Amino acid sequence: MCTSVLYKNGSYSYFGRNLDLQYAMGNQVMVTPRNLPLKFRNGMEFKEHPAMVGMALAPDGEYPLYFEAMNEYGVGIAGLNFPKLAVYKKEIEEGKSIGLASFELIPYLLCTCKSVADLKKELAKITVLDTSFSAQYQASPLHWLMADKDSSIVVEPLEEGLVVHDDTLNCLTNVPEYPAQYYNFCKYQNLTGKYPVNRITPDVDLDIYCSGLGSSGLPGGVDSMSRFVRVGFTLNNSVAKETDEDTLTQFFHIMQSVAMARGTNEEPGNLWEVTHYTSGCNLATQDFYWTTYGNQQINGLHVQDLNLDGDKLIIYPVSEEQAVNFLN
Repeated sequence: MCTSVLYKNGSYSYFGRNLDLQYAMGNQVMVTPRNLPLKFRNGMEFKEHPAMVGMALAPDGEYPLYFEAMNEYGVGIAGLNFPKLAVYKKEIEEGKSIGLASFELIPYLLCTCKSVADLKKELAKITVLDTSFSAQYQASPLHWLMADKDSSIVVEPLEEGLVVHDDTLNCLTNVPEYPAQYYNFCKYQNLTGKYPVNRITPDVDLDIYCSGLGSSGLPGGVDSMSRFVRVGFTLNNSVAKETDEDTLTQFFHIMQSVAMARGTNEEPGNLWEVTHYTSGCNLATQDFYWTTYGNQQINGLHVQDLNLDGDKLIIYPVSEEQAVNFLN
């Protein structure tokens, strides 16, 4: 399970996600430079393209399997688990011109798109095919949050094809489909982050006996519908100074509001689902940040300071050793 958001704070926009899994995937911070050839199973190849950064695996050492990534034009895409609902096709649908494996969708769109408007145009051509990367890396059931600095969309592979929803809440979790998540969210319109107003008995002076009463009733579970409501509430009531540092800090607080601690969600096989990492990217600068379950210190990478004209993946390991700032 996972959570992804677009956090807009004045002139600053951060895009990122929590990756929640029962086991570590061995992901690394991965930068795809502009001249690394990206080959697709349908025969297409991009020899030149925008640089992109995100968390990924590279089983063959060459092709990045991105969990999420952002390109230098300020477009971000995250793939989230969509179990039992994702439908991948066996062949290209009528009226479509491009067939892509699910693991190819992020790199293809980041090669071709500079905005959400571009994303919508490209998605109208695409069928997501039931193609695995390898026998070891089978196709995962996914849906996607996609964003630029101004807006986001949810893209879901269903029986009728790729369905695109404008995401006015700028957040996504897992199941059910986005419309069901949205309408479930709508029933919590009475909640507020502001000082509460007595609506139940407006003519009776009731005690505001503790702070936070405006959020009483906010779901607290780690299931995907509860996380959707909670992160939507936190994200859309967020207040931070309009600086990059405060926006970055607030972004990680927002993501921590739906992070999973070991022991709160047991899966079959005596496995515990946890937030293995949180990643965030400034969509204007492409500065990329992350924390891991074992290391809550924010780590960062100035992507634009790297040699982005190369033709080899640039890979950085992520630390699981807790960094503590001792004062003595």
